[in-house]
Amino acid sequence: MEGQEKPSLFNRIVTPILFLLGGLLSLLWFIYRIYMLVKGSGDEIVLIDKGSYYMLGVGIGMLALAFVVIWEQWLVKPLTKRVTTIFSRLAVASIVFLLALPHVVHYVAGEYLEASGYSFCEEASHQWLFVRNIVYIQSSVECSADLIKK
Repeated sequence: MEGQEKPSLFNRIVTPILFLLGGLLSLLWFIYRIYMLVKGSGDEIVLIDKGSYYMLGVGIGMLALAFVVIWEQWLVKPLTKRVTTIFSRLAVASIVFLLALPHVVHYVAGEYLEASGYSFCEEASHQWLFVRNIVYIQSSVECSADLIKK
């Protein structure tokens, strides 16, 4: 950080706090949606909220950034080679989770649900950009667009 202009006091305080809060909330949302998927696998209607599974990668990435910013700006210490290596690997892992995990969860959950007697309900499922809600129903439920409202 030598020879660089120091960030303002506001940025040194607010930026790490926003990264910490964003990272923690992202991880909590991911855990909640995984819990709801596992818990709901015995219900008549199961929703796979594919967009929520991006949050693991987002949370890991934001927490890693928060730690780096705290290390450099609050502790005013340069990152060691070891710490840089660790956080570089965390950054790569967060991108891998961000890109791969939603598809893996969708595939594994879909295979499990279909093997358990559920069927895909296209009328109740929808997609907007990368956010996709996939609905699986048991044979006792009629597939319709109104299922999500229940």
